[in-house]
Amino acid sequence: MGKKRKKKRTIPGKSHIRLSLLLSIGFILVLLSPWLIWLSRPTLPLSVLVYNKTVPDTSAKAHVGLGWLLHHFKLHDISGDPFSATTTYRGYHPGESEENRIVPLGPVPEDMDLVYIADTYGIYRNGEGFSRSDHEEGTRNLIYGGMDQTDVDTLREFLNRDNPNTVVAEYNTFATPTPDYIQSQLYEMFRATWTGWSGQFVADLSTSGDTPSWIYGIYEQQSGEAWNYTGSGIVIYNTNDEILVLVVGEDLGPNVNQFVYTPAGERTLRLSGSTYYTHLFDIVEPLAGAEVLGEYQLDTTPQGARKLKDFGLETTFPAIIRGTTASHSTYYLAGNWAYSPTPLKFSFLAGVPNLMRRTVQNSLDSENNFYWHIYLPLMQSIFDEAYMRKSFPPGKATATTTSIGQTTMVSRTHGNLLQVWQDEQWKDLFIHGINLGIAMPGKWFTDFPKDKALYYRWLTQIGELGANTLRIYTLLDPEFYHAFLLYNQLHPEQPMWLMQEIWPEEEPHGNDYLDIDYQEEYQKEIVHVIDAVHGNATIAERRGRAWGTYTSDVSAYIVGYLVGRELEPHEVEDTDLLNEGYLFNGDYIRTTAAASPTEAWLAESTDYVLGYEESAYGWQHPVAIVNWPTLDPIEHPSERNEKGEKVNESNDRTTVDINNLLPGPQLKAGLFGAYHIYPNYPDFMNNDPLYDTYEDEFGRFRYGGYLKEFMEHHTAYPAVIAEFGLATGMGNAHFSPDGYHHGSMTELQQGEGIIRMFEAMRTEGYAGGIIFEWMDEWTKKTWTTEPYMVPYDRHILWHNAVDPEQNYGILAYEAIKPKRAAVASSGAGAITHVELRLDASFLHIDMGFTGALDFSKERLLIGLDTFGRELGELLYDKNLTISAPSGMEYLVVIDGKETSRLLAIPPANGSQYKFSTYEGLEMRGLFESMRKLTNKARALQDGTPIPARYEDASKLHHGKLIGSTNHWKIEGNTLSLRIPWTRINVSDPSSGTVLDDKRIFYTDPLRDVLHTATSDGIAVSVALVQNKTDRVLGTFPAPAMGVEPVVLAWQPWNQPTFRERLKESYTLLQDYFITFKEN
Repeated sequence: MGKKRKKKRTIPGKSHIRLSLLLSIGFILVLLSPWLIWLSRPTLPLSVLVYNKTVPDTSAKAHVGLGWLLHHFKLHDISGDPFSATTTYRGYHPGESEENRIVPLGPVPEDMDLVYIADTYGIYRNGEGFSRSDHEEGTRNLIYGGMDQTDVDTLREFLNRDNPNTVVAEYNTFATPTPDYIQSQLYEMFRATWTGWSGQFVADLSTSGDTPSWIYGIYEQQSGEAWNYTGSGIVIYNTNDEILVLVVGEDLGPNVNQFVYTPAGERTLRLSGSTYYTHLFDIVEPLAGAEVLGEYQLDTTPQGARKLKDFGLETTFPAIIRGTTASHSTYYLAGNWAYSPTPLKFSFLAGVPNLMRRTVQNSLDSENNFYWHIYLPLMQSIFDEAYMRKSFPPGKATATTTSIGQTTMVSRTHGNLLQVWQDEQWKDLFIHGINLGIAMPGKWFTDFPKDKALYYRWLTQIGELGANTLRIYTLLDPEFYHAFLLYNQLHPEQPMWLMQEIWPEEEPHGNDYLDIDYQEEYQKEIVHVIDAVHGNATIAERRGRAWGTYTSDVSAYIVGYLVGRELEPHEVEDTDLLNEGYLFNGDYIRTTAAASPTEAWLAESTDYVLGYEESAYGWQHPVAIVNWPTLDPIEHPSERNEKGEKVNESNDRTTVDINNLLPGPQLKAGLFGAYHIYPNYPDFMNNDPLYDTYEDEFGRFRYGGYLKEFMEHHTAYPAVIAEFGLATGMGNAHFSPDGYHHGSMTELQQGEGIIRMFEAMRTEGYAGGIIFEWMDEWTKKTWTTEPYMVPYDRHILWHNAVDPEQNYGILAYEAIKPKRAAVASSGAGAITHVELRLDASFLHIDMGFTGALDFSKERLLIGLDTFGRELGELLYDKNLTISAPSGMEYLVVIDGKETSRLLAIPPANGSQYKFSTYEGLEMRGLFESMRKLTNKARALQDGTPIPARYEDASKLHHGKLIGSTNHWKIEGNTLSLRIPWTRINVSDPSSGTVLDDKRIFYTDPLRDVLHTATSDGIAVSVALVQNKTDRVLGTFPAPAMGVEPVVLAWQPWNQPTFRERLKESYTLLQDYFITFKEN
């Protein structure tokens, strides 16, 4: 028998232990899986820089929400390290030593993809709020905060890079303590403007609740009433210390304030939905070309809507504004969305966002519902878009060209038109063009923007207008050509053609264009320009001209080179006299035997352009000479003095005639004329009898008459009207009998007049026209204003609404009326209050009344004392029993929409060449109208007189105060008035300087000749007077007698504050160009 086998002994519970162990491991893995999944996810290859100037302690609450999502989604800074809200940012670091506490925004590393401006409100010694006051005498409350010029320059440089990138900014980026002139630059960058209003939800409005003490403190100070609000609501406040309270249940419904995506936001962000928003916000408005992706919607009752309307506010306003260029995006988030009042945890676990969206209730009481439901998915969408743009940049089309023999060409003249090579054929191009001047407010013509993003945005707006050609006057900075090439690469279906002028210097030595040194310099400039447009130039820094490294080849988009400028008659005469008999015989351009030396110089210069380009690059483009009616070949019968004599008439004393230039054997691209022709100057445009007979569908049109006669002389080559246009504004420098004056046009008249001139060009066989100009340039001047902008070198710092040359643009650059009144005071009687402000264009006076004004029964008198309280006129009117509290120089009379006027005391009447005030105080009550000479008296050869014309400089236009045409308006019981500075002899508002010259003048003096004084502010007084009885119905200041004057102190600046706006003419022209294109 074999042995019995022993049964294996089983240890009780061993399998159970294994199972428990496996279950424990599984349970641990389940617990760890969110972390393991998060850990295994790849890092998103997107570098983010966070900038925060408001970090009073190490909790970094102002961007802790942003920090959580950056860490959770594994975005990184440039070092590649994980993001930490408390350390990985630039700005203010409270835990660091004093020398390391502030880390500037720039320089931004080259590989950075996104910059996030979290909070710039700053750090203060004492409290919060708008923090306008000093901490203690001699000590500024602000320690660190607000955006500054270095920040703006850093962002601009970042947005000008070739690689795609993004900038996101939040609530308060525009607001206090950022200076006004920095705000203006940020508005342009983010395509949004701040209205001056901000707000917040308050769960408990009572003084013992959540209302910030500075809010109810200002409310009580402004209203004189105790703060007695209770319950919850929204408090909205502005920089004027106006406070609006909307109480839930009275002014607001249960939805209070909802964030909602717009249709554009749903398309762009691929997000939808809405939620309660209960944090800080600011009220902003989009600029042209911006997209509103999200909105705040206040759930107002009818009472709440009326309250908002009383303050000019809507119930819906933007929450997300997006601006784009070719490869860059900006987002403005109108709330403190990156802020979190409590720490956010578990950023290292996958699935937390989805879990929180399911569990965090979308309710008014939920503290972080907006963060989880809106902000986090929004930022994820922005990051995804930035990554996609970085990974898949837009495709760039290549221009097509053709060859004639060995010469490359893309444009040529053909008959009376220009042609361009498109779709493998030559196509006629009727020029619908825009002249581009680049002087931004506060800059001279030679202060090139060096801003590719700005150029690209202008090109986009010009392209959307429907223009097909851009003319520039001189070589611009390399950034322009980079933007121009990029625009055309991305818009192959609608390219923008370039007319590149090659500008010769002004004032040649001895007035001789053929001076050897002058010619050598001009030929050197020709080489620079042609090399630059072919992307093959490195030009050393030079004064007054563009320089840099040019690598963008735009030669395939050149429709023509322009040679010359508006040549001065005395220079032409002297050149012809000094070089009698000089002719030119070139390979491309030559002269006839009848040509003048000036015409020979132009022939030689155009020949040099053509010869150099073909020898260096194998290209030809059409070339033109620049001319103007002053040098036309027509004998004008009206260009005579008032005795009918043709003596020293500079606009009809010599000529430059393109017919004296001939094509040479090597010319393939062609020659054309480029002419600056306006409807109001020279005088013969208004006076030659022949032009009276010309009519179009709207009636007589003298401009068309001139175009017709000129074209009858212009037989050999195409003619482009390279400059024409109409100026808006408040001043008229030259009268036109057809109503197309040199200035003072409304924006609608501007658009309608330009279209009418285009039609005349087409009718008379021109090759097209180029509108002057794209944007208003504050640096320009005209003869009626130049002597009165003193000192002249500061006139770029303010906008002269009277100067036509500063108001030709289709894009307005205009001053911003301050939101906060510099002076606000009560009146007496029917005048409830008066507010005084000033900006870079106007003196603003806003007045409130107890009832509606009735100008059939009453008139409003406003006295202006511009300097010297003890000098000037005390009486508004010798029939009134009251006097002003200080000596006036000017009196505004508002007595009807058509009759209101600005009057001057005799010694301050600039239209009569008087530029001072009385020696002391006078009580004459004598004020004069201002009538400025615009067109001098003339006579025809037969003695028929042509009377002088005068501008009514006293007339005050009534209407909406948009643009720079109207002076005053009435809304309800409020009257708003604005007076342009030049009309009241203010020669430089940026420094508080006024004209003060007692010398005798008989005509406009030269630049910077007039003496000036520093003004002690502008004293304003007001009287409302009954017409029949002269009874005084109301006064300001109150009481009217024996009080100190109310003075608006000057607020000097060295950087202007401005905004941009497309004028009403833009839409008219856009519709016209589209219609023409469709036909």
